[in-house]
Amino acid sequence: MYQKKIQEHFQELSKGQKKVASYILEFPHDVALKSAQEIGELVGVSETTVIRFCYAIEMSGYSELQLNIRNSLIHKKSSLGNYLASKAEIEADDIFHEKVMKNDANKIQAVSERLNLEDFQMSCHCLHEAKKIYVLGLRSSFAAAQWLGFTLNILRSNIHMIEPQSQDIIQLLSHMQEGEVLVVLSFHRYYKETIDLTRMIKKKGVTIIGISDAQIAPIYRYSDYYFPLATAETSTIDLMPTVISFLNTLVSGMTVQAPEQYDAYKAQYDSVDSSFLFLDGDDLE
Repeated sequence: MYQKKIQEHFQELSKGQKKVASYILEFPHDVALKSAQEIGELVGVSETTVIRFCYAIEMSGYSELQLNIRNSLIHKKSSLGNYLASKAEIEADDIFHEKVMKNDANKIQAVSERLNLEDFQMSCHCLHEAKKIYVLGLRSSFAAAQWLGFTLNILRSNIHMIEPQSQDIIQLLSHMQEGEVLVVLSFHRYYKETIDLTRMIKKKGVTIIGISDAQIAPIYRYSDYYFPLATAETSTIDLMPTVISFLNTLVSGMTVQAPEQYDAYKAQYDSVDSSFLFLDGDDLE
């Protein structure tokens, strides 16, 4: 698969070749239909750079890349298909639940071991210092984004969920500024609106913390700090335990910057009388 080859060789690519790689991952349909010269013009590099990129990822040339992408688009599995296939490989016996949960735990452990420590620490610092934090995640990323927004809102003020279907995006963009942070989640299949919004927000000087599922998913090029949580072949559904664990770790990293401050804010939140909303255990007797 061309995605795997790009991930394996990405760090070895030149600056121009990395631009080609990012474009290919974001717009594979273009590569399937256009010539190397046309792709170079779209990316802003020479045709030679596109050809050398193909060699750099161990392909014989642009024709092989194009054929690989065409075949991938034709035979691409859905996220649900990958999810069901992965579960079918696990024997359905009395300890099925243990096997599935242990598999999730192993994936979380693998992500923790390859996490970029410097980027993680800087992200936690940026979240703590941010004048305002925006959270963006649509379609397959929506549930995780909602969890993050809810949790952050318990711990600090100025948290804003971006929901394009119910907001005036132009007005929202007009108020964004440096010193603010966007946490954006984008998983396969990468929703174009998420990428477009992130690109526009980046132009406002907002710090971008990108979370996705591959070393150089489309959101990579707009992120100041980027966290790939799996490979491109992993099911988005299967990825959710890892995503929630990472988000919880990110929030925890923010709170340790000033524990007393966050404890005080949470205490203020908990002090509000919410009996009209919730049932306590005693109410069930």
